[in-house]
Amino acid sequence: MAGRETALAALLRKAQWMLDDAAFAVGGGRCTPEDRRVLAGALDELAAALRETATEHDSHSRSHTTGLNTAESPADDLHGSRCPGSDSSEEVR
Repeated sequence: MAGRETALAALLRKAQWMLDDAAFAVGGGRCTPEDRRVLAGALDELAAALRETATEHDSHSRSHTTGLNTAESPADDLHGSRCPGSDSSEEVR
């Protein structure tokens, strides 16, 4: 699973770079329709990968019950922040 997590991290970083570039291009009136389609496709790919890995994690969690409360792992609170959208009522610190 580590390889899939690495691939997901790479997709997240790629989307971040593309969104940064798009923000400047849109703001400067330089974002073409093709640029927008390419960005939308990349975001669709990222969304699919996020859904797929979330499903895998759900399946893995159900099949490996440890008896411990795993609702919040130490990684969830790394440097005082959580994965965006993990809890819409919780503010990112």
